[in-house]
Amino acid sequence: MRNKSDPAVELLLETLKTYSVSTKEEKLSKLLREQLRQRGFKNVRTDKAGNAIGEVGSGHPHVLLCGHMDTVPGFLKVRVEGERVYGRGAADAKSPMCAMISAAGALASAPEAMKVTMACVTREEGDSLGVETLIESGGDYDYAVFGEPAGAARITVGYRGRTAAKVTVATHGGHASSSWAHPSAVDQSLAIMSLIKDYERKYTVEGNHFRSLSASLTLIRGGSYSNVVPKSCQMTFDVRIPPGMKSARVKEDLAAVVEGYATMNGGVDARVEFEGYTEPYDAPLDSVVVRAFQRSILKTLSTRPVLTNKTGTGDMNTMAERMGIPCLTYGPADSNLGHTEMEFVDIPDYLGSIRVISGALQEIKTLHGRGD
Repeated sequence: MRNKSDPAVELLLETLKTYSVSTKEEKLSKLLREQLRQRGFKNVRTDKAGNAIGEVGSGHPHVLLCGHMDTVPGFLKVRVEGERVYGRGAADAKSPMCAMISAAGALASAPEAMKVTMACVTREEGDSLGVETLIESGGDYDYAVFGEPAGAARITVGYRGRTAAKVTVATHGGHASSSWAHPSAVDQSLAIMSLIKDYERKYTVEGNHFRSLSASLTLIRGGSYSNVVPKSCQMTFDVRIPPGMKSARVKEDLAAVVEGYATMNGGVDARVEFEGYTEPYDAPLDSVVVRAFQRSILKTLSTRPVLTNKTGTGDMNTMAERMGIPCLTYGPADSNLGHTEMEFVDIPDYLGSIRVISGALQEIKTLHGRGD
């Protein structure tokens, strides 16, 4: 098989064979630390979140390359067919992480006047403990690049934000034969859902999901018996927040929707609680890191770079908000393959992304040195 003996492909195959469902990344973290040492990284270490971290070079600019080692559940047999590598994480997101390791490792044998920290983080598919711990540990990073699939010629410059809204409604319940006398908590909840969908439509931009707010009902629980009017109902909405809106405002708006319904309907016992938040992020297109990747794609792939926005949420949102540094997301493979039973990455796409990252690091050094 062509390219199978390439060290970068071998690294990818080893990581894919090491099952690392979120919260169970210990074995892969150990393997990655060994791989970082073999490739000349210094100060290789782990932290309380189980992140595998190493460094090459010194000084400034200081670039953080951050990929996540965890996957969603479900091991997939690792196989190579033609120019494709299949396996859980081949798209999301072990191939982007391995591409970063391979690109940064090349700097170890020819140190440049710049520093690169490679962080392979845990639990991105869950509670993001890995990146949270990385941020808490600090760092004088000038720029950050996060590894997620999009394709070697594509640069992800924006993600929406997110919060989860849990709406709880309580009534007294009663016998279903006299339903007119016993308000249903489920009926009341569905009425509130209708108002939340009205709010969603208010902030919908026709034909542009990235610039639109979405409130998706993902969980609903209510009722206890077939002939009893439900006395309780709980709904959970996954709320995605577009650039230009802050999570605090969205929370206030949704709280007003629920409280307003309760007031207008005789003091219905309805309340909303929010679980976590991530602010949206829209990268400045004139930032050094965006321009560096654009230039590298043009030079290494001889193709026009594509800037793309995603409707999901990524670790770069958190880093950009908390550390205030320019960020972007980059990596090989098709993002639509993530979390599916047919995850794969094309080897030429994977190897091309390594060249792009290597070239982008050089471009960052040049542009940063000019004060751009």
